Formats: sequence, structure tokens, C-alpha cells
Amino acid sequence: MARWTTLVVSGAIVATAWIPGAWAQTTSTPVPLTSPVTPAPPSTPQTRQDVRQLRRDQGDLHQDRRDMRQDARDIGQDKRDLRTDRQDRAQDRQTVRQDKSQLQKDQAAGNTSAVQQDRASLRQARQSVRTDQHDINKDRRDLHQDRRDFRADNRDRRQDRGAVNHDRANLHHARAAAR
Repeated sequence: MARWTTLVVSGAIVATAWIPGAWAQTTSTPVPLTSPVTPAPPSTPQTRQDVRQLRRDQGDLHQDRRDMRQDARDIGQDKRDLRTDRQDRAQDRQTVRQDKSQLQKDQAAGNTSAVQQDRASLRQARQSVRTDQHDINKDRRDLHQDRRDFRADNRDRRQDRGAVNHDRANLHHARAAAR
């Protein structure tokens, strides 16, 4: 939209500079440098209402874009959390394997006090794995919900975009009718 606006404005500037020069070459009468100002069409209640509605819808559109950006940030954070929890689970599983190995070695050696300590540390390591799995499941649910929110905000954005376009058309028609 900004490109088209720039193109139109720059075209108007070029035409303003070029047309009087071209006119001067083809005619002998001088052309006034300023054209008479045409008065703006009278503002009707319908055009004022259309302008207000257009601004409201543009505000809704802006809010939807902000919501989508926030949802995208939330999705990224959920992915990072999920990755971290998976790494923690892998480390805790390795600890469980090491504790099992140590328990087997202590049982083979007949060291009963070390066996009790190994069993306690094994229970603790298994609990850490379960906790990590709960965190992973929670992060998956969060990620799923954030993706759902993102899609809903995108649907809202598309609807608001349609409303903005509709309001622009109504405003254009109302202004054309007022002329």
C-alpha cells in the first residue's frame, strides 16, 4: 500500500512539474501555476459514520496483528521449553541407567548399606524422569493451545481485513454520492 501511495504521489509531483512546461512549449498563452481549488464535497452523516467505522475496524485489525505477534512469540517460547524439558528428561534417564548399574554392582558386591542408598537415588531419579515427562506433556498442550490461538487470531485478522475493505468501499460510495 505504501508503495502505491509513493508511486501516486511521485507521479502527481512529476506531472505537476512537467505538464506546465509541456503546455508552455505548445501554446503561446501562459498557464496559471495554480489551479482553482475545488471545494470538498459536503460531509454527510453517512460518510462520517463510514469513517468512524473504518477507523474502528482498522484498530481491530491492528490489535489482531499484535495478538498474532504475541502468539508467535508464545509458540517460540513453548518450543524452547519443550526442547529444554526433553534434554532434562534425557539426562535424568541417563542418571537412572547409572543408578541401576551402580545398584547391580553393589548387590553383586554384597554391600547392603550402598544398596539402600542406590535404591533411594534410583527412586529419586525415576521421579525426576516422571516430572520431566509431565513438563513435556504440559509444554505440548501449551504449544497446541498457542497454535490454536494463532490460527484464531489469523481468522479474526482476515475477517477484520474484509471489514476494512468493505468500509472503504462504503466510504468511497458515500463520498461519490455526495458529489
